[in-house]
Amino acid sequence: MSAKGGFVSEASSSMMEPLADSKMDPAQSDGDGAVSCRKSKDIAGSSAPKTWDSHNPNLKAWSHPDVVQKLCMLSNGGSGSASGCRKKLIADSMDDTKGNKLDNPDVVSKNDDDDDDSVDDTDEVVNKSDDDDDDDDGDADDSMDDTDDEDLSDDFDSDSSQKSHETRKKCKWFKNFFESLDALSFEEVNNRKRPWHCPACQFGPGAINWYQGLQPLMTHARTKGRKRVKLHREFTELLEEELRRRGAPVIPVGEAFGNWKGLMDDEKDHLIVWPPMVVIMNTRLEQDFRGQWVGMGNQELRDYFSSYGPFKPRHSYGPQGHRGISILIFESSAGGYVEAERLHRQFVEQGSDRRAWESGRRVLFCSGGKRQLYGYMAVEEDLEYFDQHSHGKSKVKYDLKSYEKMFVNQIKHMTEANQQLSWFRNKAAKQETRSKALEEIIVTVSTKLRKTLEENRIVKQRSKVQHEQNKEELDFQEQFFKNQISSINEARDEREANFEKLQLEECEKIGDVDVNPSNIEQYKQRVEEIANRIQLQGEVMKDFVADREKLIKVQEDKIAATKRRYWEEMMALENAFDAELAQLRGKYAPQSSVVEG
Repeated sequence: MSAKGGFVSEASSSMMEPLADSKMDPAQSDGDGAVSCRKSKDIAGSSAPKTWDSHNPNLKAWSHPDVVQKLCMLSNGGSGSASGCRKKLIADSMDDTKGNKLDNPDVVSKNDDDDDDSVDDTDEVVNKSDDDDDDDDGDADDSMDDTDDEDLSDDFDSDSSQKSHETRKKCKWFKNFFESLDALSFEEVNNRKRPWHCPACQFGPGAINWYQGLQPLMTHARTKGRKRVKLHREFTELLEEELRRRGAPVIPVGEAFGNWKGLMDDEKDHLIVWPPMVVIMNTRLEQDFRGQWVGMGNQELRDYFSSYGPFKPRHSYGPQGHRGISILIFESSAGGYVEAERLHRQFVEQGSDRRAWESGRRVLFCSGGKRQLYGYMAVEEDLEYFDQHSHGKSKVKYDLKSYEKMFVNQIKHMTEANQQLSWFRNKAAKQETRSKALEEIIVTVSTKLRKTLEENRIVKQRSKVQHEQNKEELDFQEQFFKNQISSINEARDEREANFEKLQLEECEKIGDVDVNPSNIEQYKQRVEEIANRIQLQGEVMKDFVADREKLIKVQEDKIAATKRRYWEEMMALENAFDAELAQLRGKYAPQSSVVEG
């Protein structure tokens, strides 16, 4: 391997071996006591050298950082000065121009026999991210990384897909890494605490970064961008194939390296007393004259805990009377269990629970001489002790039921029911609001409708009265015109009569002939003259009658045409009136009637 930078000498590696078993933290590589070996690099065309920092790519950082510090301390007799060590390592790096094998990662690892499962939260220790390293190195690193990718393609004559796996492993970039990997056992390869360097980052940015385990190293190589991308992808393929051949697990990208741990799995369902019961202790009061103990009664016990809604109280009796043990039986439901548990918590909060009762420091009497009651949730042993002197039907009836089934599931169902109830309540409230709004609208519309109907009735009544008035007026006008026509006819008849009378008188005048004429010739002449006048008058009257008949016929035709035109116009007016009324009814008709129509 060509030396692009100085390596730590093999002699130094041999001195590091005694320190391999010591506890080393890769994160100390950037700590206060850590010494980073630096070497300047001159870039062609650059007028000023780069400052010495932890990102110098010309370093061999395969050994653990603490080993370098301890080596410096050994060589300096335990002194804290690191400058001599730095100068010595830089000088060794510049003198060592031949390719050296990479140090065995065993030197930097912790005890390989440690339990892998005991360390599941060890984070990947990296001095700085690859992106920060890439940004700090600038264009000089870009040119070097491009050369590195070209060197990778120059290592083989053919395409990498046509090479064998073993041949690709012998690339100058990966050879030392895979030789070190081949020397490790299966357990050592899978050790998550073992630190690794990326061989594709050597002599470049990120060369001194540590990766705890192979999986973080593989993730780094798979997701590396901008710098030496081709080299890192080649290394990823080789490492995946190598792990497959070894039978080691290969976790795909994006899968978590560790699993979150939640609640303990041993928290399983348990049995509870059903119906829920709370044991009340120290309910015995005193002895009677027969030496029998008496204690708290049922109603008294119920009154003491009435706020918790107990269903039924019970007391335990023995040969000596009241045993001082009572129980409160609650409703057989999730609500009853909640009340029983609430009472139990109240006893716990005030320090009068099971633990206080079963301890040797329980206090039976409090200040004022009152007895101190103790209480706790009942279990099967409590009820067996309670029924110690009970037989047959006098025993407390109970069952042991699943906590999940009787309480948790019921609470879930109650929650769902409450959600549905809330939904239905909201829906009912909305419907009620809508109903009220609709009712108000209906009342308003009904009022308006009644008002409109009344107005229509008034308008209709007014129209009827107006129609009757118009009819009376028309009848009056009709009668007036009929009277006028009748007067005209009477005047005409009178004039006709006068005309006929004049005609008769004229005829009588013509017929007056002297019956004693003096002269017969004159008489004949007079008779002829009268006959001619009578004939002429007859002809005139005949023409008059004919002309009169014609005039009457014309008048009758005119009257008939006028009446026909009148009735036609009347019928047209009635039809137009009907059409307008129909249109008006359609305009003001209800919507349902329009839809049905």
